[in-house]
Amino acid sequence: MIKSISFKKVAILFGVLALMVFAVSCGKSRDTGNDIDASPMPTEENINFDYMDQQSPEPDSAEEKIDFVFPEKGVRPYAVMIDNQGSNCLPQGGMSQAQVIYEAIVEGGITRFMPVFWGQKTELIGPVRSARHYFLDYAMEHDAIYVHIGWSPMAMSDISKFKINNINGAYGVFWDITNDKSNWQDTYTSMEKLQEYVKQVNYKTTTDKEMVFKYSEKDQELTNGKKAEKINLSYSQEYKSYYEYDGDKKLYLRFRNGKPHIERQTQEQLTTKNIIIQKVKNYDIKGDQAGRQEVNTVGSGEGYYITNGKCIEITWSKASRTERTKYLDSEGKEIVLNPGQTWVQIFPVSGKIEME
Repeated sequence: MIKSISFKKVAILFGVLALMVFAVSCGKSRDTGNDIDASPMPTEENINFDYMDQQSPEPDSAEEKIDFVFPEKGVRPYAVMIDNQGSNCLPQGGMSQAQVIYEAIVEGGITRFMPVFWGQKTELIGPVRSARHYFLDYAMEHDAIYVHIGWSPMAMSDISKFKINNINGAYGVFWDITNDKSNWQDTYTSMEKLQEYVKQVNYKTTTDKEMVFKYSEKDQELTNGKKAEKINLSYSQEYKSYYEYDGDKKLYLRFRNGKPHIERQTQEQLTTKNIIIQKVKNYDIKGDQAGRQEVNTVGSGEGYYITNGKCIEITWSKASRTERTKYLDSEGKEIVLNPGQTWVQIFPVSGKIEME
């Protein structure tokens, strides 16, 4: 004879079963100048992080949780030339998702950017512009696939000389975001398009190149660092980069010529964790009527490493154009970056730096 079961026991039984189902469901993963033409595109002169899966060190507490995903050793990144001339190029896209961004002077006293991406799925990167030969030196440090539309004569020669894997205005990889045919500052690409092209041309996607930067697993304060909560970098009379420290977020807000520097995809102001200022000599290339620059990336010099509202003096050295740049502190040790985006300001020795 079957004994009756009380309502209370039935309720308890169903409660246990519901908890078991919930536990199983929670354990499931969830899919979540006058540059040479880059045919068929016109020449230059005539938007939450979504990184690749990677294990990060477990934080000791919830307060120490770090969202930044480190550049992955052995993975080839993409380095993309980004326009920064005037206002038609604004806002630029994809900048917030790069792990490292280089800024260097070009002709006319303006600057150009080269963000470096490891494995993201960025949907808008641009506006893409033409190559300059000294940017190649930093792309080669990372063994990056170099993305551009057009090139200066020296860059064209060096891409061939150094056999750099590059994507130059390839058909189907780039598109214009406006209908203005006279606008040469509106051409964009995406990581999906770049990766599709790389598969077609069979570029290798792995590298044995040594990583350029070392990272701390946790946020660290600079020992004996001097106050650096406002950093003004005058590249020329025409162009200035400015950073202001947000102590609550422990990030630097970025400004471009006195205005917040905005990311196109999010419409939010760009922020960064680390800033490296690398002082270099630059000068007009003899005989170049467009005023293109030579930038001495090889050799040694001085600079600064800035993070968490503090600054230390550093030195840099680079043995050859293909070798990585080493950034050393006052004790001759390589600097260790805090987890987060890093801007590398390749800055003229003749430029003006103000910090407070």
